[in-house]
Amino acid sequence: MKVLISGAGPAGLTVAYWLKCYGFNPTIVERAPHLLVGGYKIDVRGAALQVIKQMGIHDAVVAARTDMQGAELVDKDGKVLERMSGDDFGHRVGGDLEIVRGNLCEILRDHLGEVEILFGDTIQGITQSASSVQVQFTKNGVREFDCVIGADGLHSNVRRIVFGDESRFLRDLGLYLCVYSVPNYLKLDRMEIQYSELGRIAAIWSSRGDTNVRACFGFAAPSLQIGLHDRPHQQQALKTVYEGIDWEVPHLLELMPTASDCTLIRQLRSICLDGRKAEWPWWEMLPIVPRPCPDKARVSHSSAPMCSPENWQPHQAIVCVHFRDPERDATFYRSESGAGTQILKNNVVRRKQVC
Repeated sequence: MKVLISGAGPAGLTVAYWLKCYGFNPTIVERAPHLLVGGYKIDVRGAALQVIKQMGIHDAVVAARTDMQGAELVDKDGKVLERMSGDDFGHRVGGDLEIVRGNLCEILRDHLGEVEILFGDTIQGITQSASSVQVQFTKNGVREFDCVIGADGLHSNVRRIVFGDESRFLRDLGLYLCVYSVPNYLKLDRMEIQYSELGRIAAIWSSRGDTNVRACFGFAAPSLQIGLHDRPHQQQALKTVYEGIDWEVPHLLELMPTASDCTLIRQLRSICLDGRKAEWPWWEMLPIVPRPCPDKARVSHSSAPMCSPENWQPHQAIVCVHFRDPERDATFYRSESGAGTQILKNNVVRRKQVC
């Protein structure tokens, strides 16, 4: 079975690995010209630890972890208010790990093996039939697949093409997160310094092995509509939001135009495809596994990577949240604190693992 996955982030690379293990033939399409690196820190804990062990990448993730040694909370003038360990600051216990998103993507890509990845291309159209899916690419013409999986993030292109404009399914929370690399002029060594107040957080942190450090701004701005791909607008918006804060904020904002890896994320809540409002953030929706896809179900959408509910084996943690079916528009799986609540209408066929 030929499966197209849109997105070469942690979710897309993970689902490609497990599909390949189960005898499928995955292809990944990624709009970026190369594998994206950088980004924010990702926690690997709970069931995700079992998944990376099953995948055989646990040691690589341990070797590439941030290894944060401590954190300082400061006021707007830079005075230290509190010091704590890196694990306490990150709420890590036991074998919990933390890794920069880009480093995790590199590990997953290296472990994936021979899988076709179409960098610098996007899906323009999807046409479903009783037996296949016709996909129109921007650069690679028309190709046929048995299933299409969208692992392309909050503003999913696959979801937009198949289900309609994202405004039907997402509610803007007015929250933003901006992360980019800057020179390590403070000489930080696996340390994070953070200023926070109601509605505004500014931080700078270094992880193990990084020459640079990362500036991070999290803020609430419901009255602003900041363009996700408009760098000048982003820079001006951050200057407006963080006006009046001293510490390192003015200098970090001055360095923003020089960063090549600036990422701005608008945080949203999801509305289920049948019109019900979801009571959990989009990025907290966890995956289930279609093995294989039912005959009538041809297009799916995925969210957070490498998570597995308690009633599934770790090796089943490939990603599928929205599942297209003529009789049922969507299925979801959510989990809180390890306890899963399943909302699932389609039958999922189990298949013997072959890797």
